[in-house]
Amino acid sequence: MSSSREELTAEQQAALEEAAFLVVSARREAAELIARSGVPRPDDGSGFGTPCNAHIEGFGRCPCNRYKGDGEPCRTKVTLDPIATPVPVSSCGHPPSKHVST
Repeated sequence: MSSSREELTAEQQAALEEAAFLVVSARREAAELIARSGVPRPDDGSGFGTPCNAHIEGFGRCPCNRYKGDGEPCRTKVTLDPIATPVPVSSCGHPPSKHVST
């Protein structure tokens, strides 16, 4: 397999996104199970979150902290400039694979 995501074939990229979405979905389901049980959820990087790991040129890491979507680009609303008025908000827009730590 190629060492860079840019070198993946369309079929490989589709498989990567599908697998990433399955991981994100499993994490969401696990977090919901823990919440329903009443057990306090640890905030220690235990793998239940789905923060975005994408790098935004001129900004840094994407501020999205939870993937929302159905396998397509993330629909979580984020802002890159919280000081502006009105605050500009847009969708994260990154694919599921950017929400799975590698």
